[in-house]
Amino acid sequence: MSAMDRDDPSLGRIGAFSDGVFAFAITLLVLAIRIPHPTDADASQGLLTLLTQQWRSYLAYGLSFMLAGINWTNHRMMFSTFARANHTLVWLNLLYLMVGVAFMPVPTAVLGAWLGNPNNQVVAAVFYGASATIGGVTYILLWWYGAYVAKLTSPSLSATQRRAHTLAWAPAPVAVAALTAVAFFNPPLAVAGFVAAVFAYVLPLPRLLALKSRRHARSG
Repeated sequence: MSAMDRDDPSLGRIGAFSDGVFAFAITLLVLAIRIPHPTDADASQGLLTLLTQQWRSYLAYGLSFMLAGINWTNHRMMFSTFARANHTLVWLNLLYLMVGVAFMPVPTAVLGAWLGNPNNQVVAAVFYGASATIGGVTYILLWWYGAYVAKLTSPSLSATQRRAHTLAWAPAPVAVAALTAVAFFNPPLAVAGFVAAVFAYVLPLPRLLALKSRRHARSG
């Protein structure tokens, strides 16, 4: 083993650190939901009223929790295709974790607090969409570098499978960016689009695309 090989970062350690960041970020999401107390100034409204008034925070929490869960699943899938890592991949992964994972509790809290406010919901929805878009772009950058530039993927990963991952993941930031543009004119519609996009990505898109490509190749 060469000195360069010994200096290569461990995929296991990268994965463990990334899992920790995901877990911490997901935990922080719930802190945006207020817990009413009997001593609060508005306690006279009743507990049920105070709880139901927070429906926007519940929506933002559910949206971001599912988004983080999908990102975590895809991130693990991505790194399972890599045979090795290098220092550039480590720093790109850190960039993704910084802007696409650890930062997301902030726009989530903002969206939950300001959605429905006539004067500020545009800013809240655009802020959320822009944050998610930047996170998606850094994810694609991470995959593109590892799979195509540095060629760090396992030899067992076929070109069809690699292309299936690319085709499944690449449209996401484009779709979120388009929905962010919609948010300038109709924030509730944009948020509904964010929810729809999340449910669309619950499906195992890379596997479905790879299966479709294999069937097309056989039929051809």
